[in-house]
Amino acid sequence: MELQGVVDKLDQAGYALYAISYDSPAVLDAFASKYGITYPLLSDEASAVIGALGLLNDEAAPQVVGIPHPGTFVLNRDGTVRSKHFYASYRERDTGIGVLEHLLGMDASSHGNIREVATDAVSIRAWFDTDTYAWGQRLWLTVELDVPSGLHVYGRPISEGYRALDVEVEPLDRLVVGKPMYPETKPFRVAGLDESFQVYDGRVRVQLPITFMVVDGGTLEIAVNVSFQACSATDCGIPQAVRLVLPIAEHPLVERPQRPQ
Repeated sequence: MELQGVVDKLDQAGYALYAISYDSPAVLDAFASKYGITYPLLSDEASAVIGALGLLNDEAAPQVVGIPHPGTFVLNRDGTVRSKHFYASYRERDTGIGVLEHLLGMDASSHGNIREVATDAVSIRAWFDTDTYAWGQRLWLTVELDVPSGLHVYGRPISEGYRALDVEVEPLDRLVVGKPMYPETKPFRVAGLDESFQVYDGRVRVQLPITFMVVDGGTLEIAVNVSFQACSATDCGIPQAVRLVLPIAEHPLVERPQRPQ
């Protein structure tokens, strides 16, 4: 269902989208009608193709046979697999925008609502792929800093007494937060000092994968803490910390599972 929102983008970029499932043609037809799916849904009812590709999921519930690992193959026009990305857990799913940006390297051009704050040194903004989440869905949280010309913020490794850029998501029940992905740093040396630093400057983008295993649903507030220290070649500011809160609502069309007793 999520992929329907990026069908046009994929088509414009020359990609044809197909989905394969162990569900019967009747089930897939009902699903397509209910959610307005226009791309082909392929039925592998006996999971023969899923098994041949090595995608059968042993972690799936034992009463349900043939569930594959969820994920994506990217093929060239000649059928050669260019890349692939799959999850160990059958419960995790990418968003359509996640497929565009993290599998295909495309710019989705639209995202969730942005939260922004400006400090005396840098401006910081944060957003999710989309404004909504579904149970088992993996979204990407993006935190972006704009560091003015002449300033930098520190990366790692960092000498004692300085503060490196850190992005952390506050714990929330059944929210699975992956490791932050930081960009490459640049070497920096201050004249007269023996120390060498690793720094970021300009526009700095940090991304974290977050999987929503939340059953109770409703609107969630995801709190993100960003700490950093902005300095120039001659002056160094004090370490700062900023907290941004991003509300995100449960997708209204997704039926969530019942909470286990």
